Amino acid sequence: MDPSSLLRCGQFVTTVAGAVYSQRGILSTPTYHPRRHVSFADVQASYGPNFDRAMRMSADAFQDLVDRLRPRLPRRGVPPEVRTAIALRYLGGGSYLDICATLGVHTCTVYRALWDVIDAVNSTPLLDLDFQLSSSSRRLAYASGFQSRRNSPFGNVCGALDGIAVEQEQPLASDVPCVADYYSRKGFYALNTQAICDSEYKFRWMACTSPGATHDSTAFSGTSLGRQLSDRGSVLALDMTRDGHCIAADEAYAASDVLAVPWPGGGRGDRWRDAYNFYLSSLRIHIEQAFGMLLWRWGVFWRPLRVPFAKRPSLIRACFRLHNFCRSHSVAAAAVGAPFGNDRVGADVSFARNDDVSACQRGRRRDCERSDLRVRMTNHVEERGLLRPGVAPMF
Repeated sequence: MDPSSLLRCGQFVTTVAGAVYSQRGILSTPTYHPRRHVSFADVQASYGPNFDRAMRMSADAFQDLVDRLRPRLPRRGVPPEVRTAIALRYLGGGSYLDICATLGVHTCTVYRALWDVIDAVNSTPLLDLDFQLSSSSRRLAYASGFQSRRNSPFGNVCGALDGIAVEQEQPLASDVPCVADYYSRKGFYALNTQAICDSEYKFRWMACTSPGATHDSTAFSGTSLGRQLSDRGSVLALDMTRDGHCIAADEAYAASDVLAVPWPGGGRGDRWRDAYNFYLSSLRIHIEQAFGMLLWRWGVFWRPLRVPFAKRPSLIRACFRLHNFCRSHSVAAAAVGAPFGNDRVGADVSFARNDDVSACQRGRRRDCERSDLRVRMTNHVEERGLLRPGVAPMF
């Protein structure tokens, strides 16, 4: 066959292929995918007795959550119960592929349900963190909770403050001004999230506005609450100073009249400063335990966040709110704090110890900080004669 004949034959085959592709219903049998309507009964049947573990909460708590979110969820399409179940399964650590295979839904349905539920959680007033620090009565209630729970000599601590590094995928240069700002000292890209909890391990305040490389003290001072507390002339700082109320924090934060931080160097041999550090640590540990409960429950934090960068703070904020919701139900039912411990095996979770300073770095001169609050609290421990357990009293 001569080359001209081959060319004409190739053009004919190309034309036929184009016709088959453009007129698929005429030259070939059309394929139709029937739309499946998933009901909540299908979800319950899919997970069976493991429904509570899959949703990271009890069935009663799940129904209560759906009732709260129902007014803010779309009325058309996937039912609210199914939409909430899909979102909770994803936040609990489930892969979108497993959710699609288990429930028989499309990938678009999974992510649409996820963001619908996250937006509903963040916009529901009943799920607000609600830190009423400006109210003197509320501050007294917070402080009494810490004192009664730990039998602490300090009755003026209203909350425990700390930061956590939420690992994320490397942000794009089009999303942030400087990608290097998000690379934390832990060796991964992260978002520095600041939070305050009460004695019941509920988060009363949180902020996710700082890159992972930001120091905890800088991240907190950049928030609205941090600016109010650092300004001695603000109404909130004046009220707390007048009543002697404060917030417990670790060495990463600067000592002030409203932030109780430990003495540097373990008190440097002073018995009463060492005792002050011990009793303050017994209160400050609440925020560490609250972070642990948060991470153990929501498995989405076991791996780097792979959602769009602009939506990551919303996802983190929703998990904090859902943690408080679960804590309310678990406390009412006298359940344990982290009932899903076996699901944690093999995961890689890191707390935000990004305030540590290596030997080659220059740290803040904490010994030069002046805080009348820290001195008064240390004197209170000395007046009561309370030493760290295991330390022999002086005669």
